[in-house]
Amino acid sequence: MTAAELAAGAATLVMGTLVLLGHATVLQLAILAAGGGAATGFFYPAFTGFVPEVAAPEQLQSVNALLRFSVNVARILGAALSGVLVASLGAGVAITGSGLASVTAAALIAWVPPRHSVPRAAASRPLGDFREGWREFRSRRWVVVIVILGAVSNLGVGAALGVLGPLQSKASLGGATAWATISSALALGTVLGAFVAVRIRVHRPLVVAMPALGLFALPLAALAVPTSMLVIAGSAFVAGVALDVFSVLWDTSLQRYVPHEALSRVSAFDWLGSFALSPLALVAAGPLVDAFGIAPVLWVAAGLAAMPPLALLEAQVRQLGARRGSSER
Repeated sequence: MTAAELAAGAATLVMGTLVLLGHATVLQLAILAAGGGAATGFFYPAFTGFVPEVAAPEQLQSVNALLRFSVNVARILGAALSGVLVASLGAGVAITGSGLASVTAAALIAWVPPRHSVPRAAASRPLGDFREGWREFRSRRWVVVIVILGAVSNLGVGAALGVLGPLQSKASLGGATAWATISSALALGTVLGAFVAVRIRVHRPLVVAMPALGLFALPLAALAVPTSMLVIAGSAFVAGVALDVFSVLWDTSLQRYVPHEALSRVSAFDWLGSFALSPLALVAAGPLVDAFGIAPVLWVAAGLAAMPPLALLEAQVRQLGARRGSSER
């Protein structure tokens, strides 16, 4: 995690330096962004596996909720601070500041010691680890089903948040101010969602998590109509709350029901499967809008976002945790 955060920070610092010197090109920034994104791909699966090393099993849900809360608050404050920096000192300073924040985060991560004894994996064997991780991943139908439906959902959500929502806001809702309001409502919802997730105590977490994730279809459908800004922003707020409830329950389920020595590898396949289609969504959204219009494509996106509750058709998803203290390992 420390190495990944340092790599992401280094890529961002180089981006900021190029912008400050006036030598940045789109190709350079794209390559550096790809490098930072790759580093993030190493960070989050390892992070999922590290949480059980600093939190006792009975505290996992509360700790995951706290982590989500801190990330969401930091995201909101970071967006506001970056706007101030760009307006007052320029984009180069803002990007460089982001890189320095990543380097600082790496130092803080290195400072955190494990507090709970967990089984240690053997020495890394990249190809062997990949095969073992794939075997652990596909051996759990509940994980496979949710990752597949998550990929489908993210196809619609990614297209809506990255392309379709801003286009609809410009075409029918008054432009950038409308989209900023919707995005802010979504972000505020995620903050509240972390508090809600702390309070939820259920024996079958995925029975709650999957319908919650499906609620992301609400703001997409409201945008497709489009209805009033109050309804759209309100549905975005609800979607934000539901998203964090899902995220906390999902992370906690992985940490409780996947063996620790396989957890980060299974998490890596989760991240890969869930977000592999997101770039395709961004690429395809524009041409589809040109061919069919914004509203029809938004309705399709809403339909895709509504798919996650179908996971409950799989018995392992419904029954995970049904017996208190049970494990699907």
